[in-house]
Amino acid sequence: MNVPFQKQKIGRLLSVLLCLTLTAGCSSAASADGKASADGTGSTGNTANSFSVQDGTDEPELVEPVGSVVRFMPAEYREISRVSVWPGVVCPDTVEYAYESSRAFGNYGALPGEEVHAGDVLFYGAAESVSDEIEAIEEENAALLEEYAAASADLAADIAKAVKEEYEAALAFQELYNKAPAEDSPGYAGWAKGAMPAEKRAKQTKLAREKLEQSLKEKREQFDLQYAYNEKRVERLQTELAEAGVAASSDGVVVASSYYLPGDQVPEGSHILAVGDPDNKEILCDYVSKAAVNRAAEIYAMIGGQRFEVQYEVMEPDEYRRIKQRDGEVFTSFHLADPSGEVAPGQSAVVVIVEERKTNVLSVPRDAVNRDERGAYVFLYKDGETVYTPVRTGVYDATFIEITGGLQEGDPVVYDVPYSVGNKTLRLEKGEMSTDLSTDGFLFYPSAEWLVNPAKTGTCYLKELLVKRYELVEKGQVLATIEIMGDDIEAARIRRKIDRQNERLADLQKKRGKTYNKDELDAIDRAVRDRNRSIESLQKQLEKLTRYTGVYEVTAPENGIVTAITERKAGELIDYRERLVQLSRDDSSYIIVEDENGRLSCGDEAGITVRSLSAPEEAVAGRVVTISPRGLSKEMRSGYALIKIPQEDMGIIADEAGASMDNGYWSRKRFGVEITTGRTGEVLLIPRKAVYTTDNGDTFVITKREDGTTRLVRFTAGGSDPSNYWVAYGDVEEGMEICSE
Repeated sequence: MNVPFQKQKIGRLLSVLLCLTLTAGCSSAASADGKASADGTGSTGNTANSFSVQDGTDEPELVEPVGSVVRFMPAEYREISRVSVWPGVVCPDTVEYAYESSRAFGNYGALPGEEVHAGDVLFYGAAESVSDEIEAIEEENAALLEEYAAASADLAADIAKAVKEEYEAALAFQELYNKAPAEDSPGYAGWAKGAMPAEKRAKQTKLAREKLEQSLKEKREQFDLQYAYNEKRVERLQTELAEAGVAASSDGVVVASSYYLPGDQVPEGSHILAVGDPDNKEILCDYVSKAAVNRAAEIYAMIGGQRFEVQYEVMEPDEYRRIKQRDGEVFTSFHLADPSGEVAPGQSAVVVIVEERKTNVLSVPRDAVNRDERGAYVFLYKDGETVYTPVRTGVYDATFIEITGGLQEGDPVVYDVPYSVGNKTLRLEKGEMSTDLSTDGFLFYPSAEWLVNPAKTGTCYLKELLVKRYELVEKGQVLATIEIMGDDIEAARIRRKIDRQNERLADLQKKRGKTYNKDELDAIDRAVRDRNRSIESLQKQLEKLTRYTGVYEVTAPENGIVTAITERKAGELIDYRERLVQLSRDDSSYIIVEDENGRLSCGDEAGITVRSLSAPEEAVAGRVVTISPRGLSKEMRSGYALIKIPQEDMGIIADEAGASMDNGYWSRKRFGVEITTGRTGEVLLIPRKAVYTTDNGDTFVITKREDGTTRLVRFTAGGSDPSNYWVAYGDVEEGMEICSE
């Protein structure tokens, strides 16, 4: 046998002076020969059940201890398992919404934290561009009407002239024909020669009339096609205007938003809002492979101190590659079984995966088992001596290994215990663990609407601006006034056109009463329709021209807060659709904070401190309403979290923001924000000072039995803070006594 190696190993296993804390109480000390003090637990007295060694002898080899005290651990029955924990967050099943095509953003119909129902409009498209397009098409149709009316009138006059000429030519030829001699008479040839010009004239006038009529028909068909096409375009745009928004496909809560302002161009497919279903929850954590799950003996989640069943959502390789390419990282989803609705989105969760487990097996620390050419062996401590003892081994985890032969329960195996437990005791208790974050926040209004000058015609001046930035206003309140000088000359010109069209329409109605020819009646009816179209178009032009005259008041469409104002001064000229006052809904304000690491999620509580140089500090409470970025596509991970403040407290925030204005800008650090995140609920806590942690991250605690003996227990921590670990898995429970410094 390799004795030098053994002596070197034994030298590492021996200590000069150390308490035998694993077989005695937390405060018991060992005697000089390695035996425990008065309670008699330092030496078990058991005889080692050694196997015959390979040199043919039946006697175990003994090695004299070096030093005064030997450290050892008894062989014990315990569970051997490989357990991993995957911290995650509870997220609702989420759908992200976008426009079907690239278009200008209008405004939000719903905001983070708000409930929505299937069919509710989540956000709108910009209506101004659609309205302008409708107006342009209607103007195009008005021009078509005028052009067609003029052209058809000219053609009708030409046709009337051609009909007269055709009639006269046909009459002349008919009179000549009536005087024709018999075809077999000597004078017929002369007559025929003389009649040829009249016959030719009759044919030419007929062809000329038919050609003009064909031109009128083509002109009419061309006009009808173009006019009908434009009407279809207007109908489609009006439908688009009425349905300019994107609607929710199911009930839920808005949990995230991309931040667009009215008029911003949104690329095709860019997601704008995310809606989560709070009744359909999942836990999202770092990627867990399908193979790891298939090997698992058990999978569950710890949320709020309770155990919940989960189901692994299988991700196919193609989907993994797609998400990896799109987002750069892939999260694993575990569907959460929560039929009674105990779990809220945003809660911290830990998924526990027990990959392999074997209960009630005799085991010793893996580091206590050595190997030589004969196999596995340990050293037993017996009567002041160490005994070389071959063993058979079985399953193992990161710390312990099963002994299937060679040892009995309680046999003291020499083991260089690498930690000191202390000589005090404490009882395990449950408590809550969380993380407090301090940051700066600033006021944010995602839903804003610019109120503009609506007068397209006339000369417009800003008469008076009646509000200032960050002023709270009520629905119907006058925000600004505009003085509009209308174009009276153009209005008079349009009125004269309408009068002329009405006169011609009256003439057509009279003519219709005296006409019985079907073709003529059809032509008259067509002309009446065209005149009515022209009158309608002219009346629309007149209404637009005269809609805004004199002093026009720009009023608040709803309660809100002024978030921006024009830089124009009273008396200055302003253009059509020029922006005057930006108004945000009074219930659409948030405190926004940076969250690059994605630590915040909906439900996290926040306290906002409003600091002021001129008044005492004010404190208001809020709650995070956006979900963890794990539940969103990379495109929607903004790096910010939104905190909703009760409506009754918004006056404090808004007033302070307005008072802190400096050259139109205010400090984003005006609001101090304290956020509590990662709440665990009631979980079993173990103080850090009582825990030994190995280099590979395993955590242990020394439990104390009722008879005063102690036991090394491995547990798996679900998380920790500077003071405690909390237990996600392990043979420890509330009220258990443990050793501690």
